[in-house]
Amino acid sequence: MIETINATNARAILGGVTLVSAVPMLLYALWFMYSRKYHTLRSHVPWRRHLVSWLIFWDHLIFTKLLGMDRKLHFSLCSPGSRSGYGPGSSPGLRGYAAHPRIAWCASPHHLLLPSFAFAFTAERDGIHSQMGVNLDDIFTAAAKVLFYVPVLRELVITLGGRVASPEVLDGMKMFALAPGGIHEMIRQGSKVDRVYLRTGFVRFALKKELDICPIYLFDENECYKPIDGLPNWLVTFQRWCHRRLGVGFSIWRGRWNVPFNPLPYPCEYVVGVGKPIDTRKHRGMEDRERAIEEVMELYIEEVRRLFKELQEDTGRRKDVVLEIERLKSRQQRGLVNP
Repeated sequence: MIETINATNARAILGGVTLVSAVPMLLYALWFMYSRKYHTLRSHVPWRRHLVSWLIFWDHLIFTKLLGMDRKLHFSLCSPGSRSGYGPGSSPGLRGYAAHPRIAWCASPHHLLLPSFAFAFTAERDGIHSQMGVNLDDIFTAAAKVLFYVPVLRELVITLGGRVASPEVLDGMKMFALAPGGIHEMIRQGSKVDRVYLRTGFVRFALKKELDICPIYLFDENECYKPIDGLPNWLVTFQRWCHRRLGVGFSIWRGRWNVPFNPLPYPCEYVVGVGKPIDTRKHRGMEDRERAIEEVMELYIEEVRRLFKELQEDTGRRKDVVLEIERLKSRQQRGLVNP
């Protein structure tokens, strides 16, 4: 009799647990189906402004105060001594960005990118975006499609203006941010070398949509979460197989106390450099489109190298780090799309 009661109770408990776990899953599935429109929507979500205020508070408390990550913005158009964007005389330089009302912000190198999420908040909180002539309602971020299928992370990406990285989605947007190196760059970083990989696709798209291009350099991207050098061959092969076959990338890193995959970053100064915008107007009307793309690409690479050197000199740090830039074949050059 007692064994029968215990078995009945066990089945009841198991059924209750199943029901309790199934309800949130069903509700999230319904929410996911409803919110899929935000993956490609060309306007911000209605809850953005309310949630960003909370994100600014918690980000400042956790990353800045508790974890000791001092983040700064660096602007090349400002005069020396005021390139942080906060010093005296910085406003005239910042207003130089307003001369480029339609712009593609291109960020390198791509690693984890976790600390860089807060820079939009910092610019909004301190009013830097208004000095630059940037309307936050006009700017979005091109993100890998896989991010929109990871619960919680997708909500954060959508709230921050992340949209699926494709020409169809970005078409018609006044300005947007993207990482040209993508997953290819993400899985190839090193502790003493910053690797930047470039295809011509972002330049081709910018010329087609009459956008100027501004390099952004995440100078300390590989300092707060350090890439692990000398990975086993089988792990490198698996990383690249996931990228090639599944379109998914994952970094191998060390966080604080040298612990692999530790989400707590090393305490450091995290600087993001905003370079000099590249004016593409004279290249947009060139009859030889491939020549125009090549010329803009060379200007972009030259500006990235200049910005990296400027950041080394101004911060006095990472003098032993080498910048490597490699050109990759575009999808069109590989015959995957029509010209």
